[in-house]
Amino acid sequence: MIATFGIAENATAFDFSIFVDPEDNYIDASAFLARGGFVPVPVIITEPAVDGGFGIIGQFIGTPTAPGRQPSRTMIGISRTGNGSTAGGVLHSGNMRDGTIRYKYGAGVADMTIPIFPFGLDQSVDYSNKNVAAFANARMRLGESDFWAGPRFVYRKTDLSIGEDADLGPVATQVRDYINNLFDSQQYIALGASLHYDTRNNPISPTEGINGSLRYDIYDDAFGSDANFKIGQAVLTSFSSFGDDWTFGIMNKYKWTDGNNPFFTSPHVDLRGVQSGRYSGDAAYSAEAEIRKQFTDRWAGVVFGGYGETYVSDSKLYEPADDIWTYGLGVRYKLARKIGLDVGLDVAKGPEESIFYIQFGHAWGRAMD
Repeated sequence: MIATFGIAENATAFDFSIFVDPEDNYIDASAFLARGGFVPVPVIITEPAVDGGFGIIGQFIGTPTAPGRQPSRTMIGISRTGNGSTAGGVLHSGNMRDGTIRYKYGAGVADMTIPIFPFGLDQSVDYSNKNVAAFANARMRLGESDFWAGPRFVYRKTDLSIGEDADLGPVATQVRDYINNLFDSQQYIALGASLHYDTRNNPISPTEGINGSLRYDIYDDAFGSDANFKIGQAVLTSFSSFGDDWTFGIMNKYKWTDGNNPFFTSPHVDLRGVQSGRYSGDAAYSAEAEIRKQFTDRWAGVVFGGYGETYVSDSKLYEPADDIWTYGLGVRYKLARKIGLDVGLDVAKGPEESIFYIQFGHAWGRAMD
C-alpha cells in the first residue's frame, strides 16, 4: 500500500508495507524501527485520585548488533491528568565497547497532585509536588561473566505543599503541617552503585533466563543534598519455558530506606492492581508470578498473581500493611519479531479496585535493569 503526504510536486511517498512482515504478512515494526522510526505508545491513566488522564510516549528502539545484546532505546513522553497534573521527560539507554558497557540516563519535570495514605487509614491526602529530576548510571561487564557493576547518580529538586486554604480534616491538617514545615523546596542528590546479573534471552520481552540487581544510593550533604539518607533495592526475576508454548516467570522485589528520607521516596508495594504509593513504609516487599501461553507465533496470553507487604520502623506517616493480594490476566502481540518486542493489555484486580495497563515490553521492565 502506498500513501503520499503533502501537495508539493516532489512530495515523498511513504510505503506502509514497511509495517508488514514478509514472512507471515502480520503487522510488524521491525523494519520501521531498524530505519530509525518510533512506536507511539499511549499511556492511559486509570488512577481515580487524579481523575484519570492520558499521555503519549515515543519509543525509538534500535536493532541490536548481535543476538541477545541490548538494543539502544530512547523514550520521550508527556502526560496530563484530569486534576491538572502534568509530567514529561526523556530517557535513553544504550551500550558501547562491543556491548561490554551499558548505560542509561534521563531527565524530567512534573507538576503533580498526588495522594498519600497516612497512618494506615483509607483516607487519602493530596499534596502538590513540583519536581525536576535527572539520573544517570553505567555498568561494566565483569570479565566474561554474566555479572555487571557500576556507578549511579540521582538528582531531584522538589517543591512540596498542601494548600493552607484547603478545607481539611484533622488527619489531613496534621499531614499538611508535616509536609509544609519539613519539606518545602529542597534538593536531593545521591551517589550510588549497582550490581547486576543477567542471562535473559531477550532484554525487552524475556522468556528464558535470570535478571537480578542490587543497588544502593547514598544521599548526603557532602554531595549537595539537603537530607542524609540511604535507599537500597534488590530485585530478582526468573523466566523458564516448559512444554512447547508455556513460560513461567516470577519476580521478587525488596526496597528499603535508612535515615531521614522524604516521604515521597518511601518504598511501596509495586504490583499490577495496586495504586502506586497506596501501601508505603520504611521497606516494602512485592512478589508476582506469571504464566504465559503462546497461542500463535504472534499472539499470547498471560495470567498473573501477586503478594505484597510493607514494614515500618521510624516512619511518621505510615503503618505496616500485609496480605496484599492481586491477580489478573492479559494479552500479548509480538509487534517487532526481529527484536522480540511484545505489546499488550493487562487487567489486574487489587484489594481496592481493578486497573488496566498498556504494556510495552514485559510488565516487569521497570523492575528489571
